[in-house]
Amino acid sequence: MQDNLYSIKQVARKLNVSTSTVRRQIKEGLLKSIRVGNSIRIPEEEVDRYLKMPSDNNDTTKISEGATPVKPRVKESKSLEIPRSKHVKYIIPGLSSIEAETLEALLGDAIEAEEIFSFLQDENYEKLHRMLSKIVKENNLSIKQNLILLFIEEGIYNLQTKKQLLLDLIHNENALVLLPLPPHLFFNFLEFLHKGQIINTDQFVPPHLEEFKELIIDIDIIDPIKLHEKFQKVEIIIIDGMKTKGGVMIRRNVANLIAQYINNIKKIYFHNIPRLPKDQNFALINDKNFLAKIVDL
Repeated sequence: MQDNLYSIKQVARKLNVSTSTVRRQIKEGLLKSIRVGNSIRIPEEEVDRYLKMPSDNNDTTKISEGATPVKPRVKESKSLEIPRSKHVKYIIPGLSSIEAETLEALLGDAIEAEEIFSFLQDENYEKLHRMLSKIVKENNLSIKQNLILLFIEEGIYNLQTKKQLLLDLIHNENALVLLPLPPHLFFNFLEFLHKGQIINTDQFVPPHLEEFKELIIDIDIIDPIKLHEKFQKVEIIIIDGMKTKGGVMIRRNVANLIAQYINNIKKIYFHNIPRLPKDQNFALINDKNFLAKIVDL
């Protein structure tokens, strides 16, 4: 009997977690789901079973007695029934962000527009939420078709951003590149840099940059006075870190320097990483002036 079925959003609310967490639990087999029309639903007994599973913490919340499971409506679709395949990719390789790649992973499942927007809001993916809202408003398409257009729009946005970054490096010598950064980003603008603009904030030089060691300044070796002089003049910074709902996490050894000279900085080109390295020390930056200067890479 399939009367007592919960939507992903309902389960997330009852467990006090994000919808992406619920989706991960489904993909890992911790929660079993079924498809009803174009929707994913979780049987009530599955939620009860999950709540009884041993846990390292007590953060999960029991479903309240007043909650009424959703009896889904089956929607008929006129679209082609395309078989699921690991070979089908929708994002533009090398141009799309971590956020877009996360979103693409959801396309393997039948999903509704409401759940996508809820996911984007829960994960604080403001740029994608804004872009998708515009696409949905302008087109009468299925959510999957809208998402494919979104990935193309985001690829275009990222190309334009990279072009602007190169132009900024051409016209402004007061820029600093703070390593580590992924190869596909670093090698894009290497030809546009001058001596003394690359600073490594990590303990080691990444293997792909070993042959460029002579161009790289080690933050732990440079004279502190010279380091402050560089940050005093800096107008553009290229850095990586992780976005959170409360701000951004960046390496602590440069967080204080950037904070001191934030008024001189015009742009912070920011590469979002999926998770923080365990062996490094990060600080949360939630200063509005800092966050307003971030340009997503």
